[in-house]
Amino acid sequence: MWLGMTQTSSYMTALRAVLTVAFLYFGFRKLGSYSTDVAIYEAIGFGQFPRYITGSIEVIGAGLLWVRGWEGAAGLLLLGTMIVGLSALLIWVGPPYWHMLVLMVATGTVTFGYRDQLLGLIR
Repeated sequence: MWLGMTQTSSYMTALRAVLTVAFLYFGFRKLGSYSTDVAIYEAIGFGQFPRYITGSIEVIGAGLLWVRGWEGAAGLLLLGTMIVGLSALLIWVGPPYWHMLVLMVATGTVTFGYRDQLLGLIR
């Protein structure tokens, strides 16, 4: 595995911990109606309902990163959220989006690390 990032490595555990903190922070920010997030969703133009959906997915995904057997699904869920979010920022809002690129790489790493779980779901 790349850079020793096996499912049981301390690197993967640390990465999941960092992602948990980040997604809980951003998720609760959205759910708590933080003014910057409200403004971003207003700029996108779909109203505030997607903000609640996105925040809920981020909080649920952060929790699933620690449920045995669901780490891969959580990584994929959060990666999908980051892809949609980055696309929306690029199309409708603009910078800054560096933090989303970092989160995409990190969630992609977790998803890749737990890919056997995902393959087990489709077999």
